[in-house]
Parts: sequence; structure tokens; C-alpha cells
Amino acid sequence: MKKGIFSKRDRAVIVVLALCCKWSKALLSFSLLLSFALTYMSCGQVKVPEDVAAAYASLPEEIDFNRDVKRILSDKCFACHGPDAKKQKADLRLDIPEAAYAKVTESGLKAIKPGNLRRSEVIHRILSNDPEYRMPTPESHLTLTEQEKAILIKWIEQGAEYKPHWAFVAPEQQKPPAVEDEKWVKNPIDNFVLSAQEQRNLQPAPEADKETLIRRLSFDIRGISPSPTEVDQFIKDGSPNAYGQLVDKFLASKHYGERMAAYWLDVARYADTHGYLDDKHHEVSPWRDWVISAYNRNIPFDQFVTWQLAGDLLPKATQEQVLATGFNRMHKQNSEAGIIEEEFRVEYVTDRTNT
Repeated sequence: MKKGIFSKRDRAVIVVLALCCKWSKALLSFSLLLSFALTYMSCGQVKVPEDVAAAYASLPEEIDFNRDVKRILSDKCFACHGPDAKKQKADLRLDIPEAAYAKVTESGLKAIKPGNLRRSEVIHRILSNDPEYRMPTPESHLTLTEQEKAILIKWIEQGAEYKPHWAFVAPEQQKPPAVEDEKWVKNPIDNFVLSAQEQRNLQPAPEADKETLIRRLSFDIRGISPSPTEVDQFIKDGSPNAYGQLVDKFLASKHYGERMAAYWLDVARYADTHGYLDDKHHEVSPWRDWVISAYNRNIPFDQFVTWQLAGDLLPKATQEQVLATGFNRMHKQNSEAGIIEEEFRVEYVTDRTNT
């Protein structure tokens, strides 16, 4: 019997009854004992539909809140049970554990009872066929798939652990998982990729030819296509580390910084004009060049951010640190006659804060 759907106590009952059948040679057959055990468990646990149970069987051993659960709650639940107090229904929040664990429903159950499916209102709601009881409601035009229901079941069963946003969780050294097809693995990253595929009964796609590999790599790292000479050299290079050397070559290119900076310049709302009706030229290319240079030099991220926000406030600020604060002048600027200065000062501050 697959571990997970039933509690430890329920599984213990099956084991004890089986041993009693074996050792005592009771008149009751094992089938009768098993029937009694299943009846006992159906009273103490939640009846899981077959399609949800099948999805449950395909889930990974451990359910992670950030990876598996949060997206479901965010997409299907937070509209009515999220942080927005004006839209909350039934005075229930599912975005923070304190609220989800403490909330007692009309039926006397907790909204979420870690480790206890039967006492968790959420489980009964998502498995119900009653349109007036089921969650999400039909009026929301949202539905949970069998896999999403299975994930929530296993998450609550495993303790319903909430986690902070992944960006605020310190990274930990992870041991590469074991895989069945060890010959396919070329580096530790492959273990993680192949392990996830094997859990889903998927097979890796055939390895791309060298022309395709260098094209993909060049666009990913440099943002430009490889030259015919680079393609010919890569195809002729039969050494086992040819691909790794190509990666190092592209990372050392000045175009790497341009490629990476494009993302940052976009979110930092970089532009060469002021952006309002009187759209005058806004010369801030030195800051743009500094961002490109920062990526190519691979400066630490804390410096990269701190210098842009407050480089001029650092003790004995260098010219480079002051230049980095150009980030604070990327907002739209209005130089039209008749504007109210205080109004647009607030507009600019708001824009920088949001950015």
C-alpha cells in the first residue's frame, strides 16, 4: 500500500491486523480483516476520488510550498482568501499560516489542520461535488485539476508548512538526486533535470546537433547569432570539453554584458527621452554603459544594487558609485511650462519607489 493517503495510525492498524491474522490463525480470513481495516480508515480519513488518488501517486516524495503549493493558492484561492481585506470572504486568509491554521469554520473544522485531512475544511471543500459547498465556487470560473487537489492533500498531510518567498530563503547545498539512467548524466545539474523527468515518466529529448547548440548558446549568452567562423570551429572541435570552452568564450564577450543589461535596463525604465508630451532628449547613456560594464566585470549583486540606490551617500563615494545612481533619474520627467513642481516631485518619488 502506498504510503501517504492514510495516517500513520491507520497504516499501523493494517499491519497489526495482518499480524494477528498470521499469528493467531483466527477464523476470520485476511480479506475480512482487511475489509474491517478499510472501513475503519474511511471513517477516520477523507475519501479521496480515484482520479485524485491516481494523481497523488505520481507526486514527488516531498511537497514544497514555494514550488508546488503557492502557485495553486495564488491562482485559485487568493482572489477570495488572500491579503486584500476588501475582497476577503468568510473572514478567511490562506496566504499566511497564522490565519489559515486559526480559522474555525461553521462546521467546527479548522480551515487547515496541519497533518489532519479530516479536520481540514479546505480538503472537504475542494473534493466536494456540491456546487454550493465546493471551492473554488462555480461563480469564480476557477477549477482545481486532479493534480492540484492531490498536491494540496499531500501538502496538508505532510504538515502544511508555509515558507517565505523563495528570494528570502537562504540557498542550501543540495545533493544531486539519484537517477536510473546514469549514463545520460554529464554533470550534477543533469541529475536534477533527469530526476524530474523520470518522476513524470518522461524521456530526455535527443541531444541537439552542434549547429543548433552553438546557435542556442550564442543567443542565450550574447544575444546575437554566432558567426560562420565560430560555427565551423565548434563543429571541427572534437575535444570532450569543446562545449564548456565555448561557454567560457561567450561569457568573456563584451556582448554578454549587453545581453544581461537589457533585462535590467528594461525594468529600470531606461530611455533616451523624457517621456512626456515635451519629449526632449535625455542623455543617460553613461549610466547604461556602466550597467553593461558591471555585468561584464561581474561585480557583487549587493554592490550593484546599493550603488544604484545610494552610491552618492556612501563614505568617500567614487565617481563610479555616483554614476551608478543614474538609476534614480530613469523616471519620466516633465519640463512643460505651467507644471506644479511639488506635484511632479511626488510623481517622481512614487515612480522610483515602485521601480
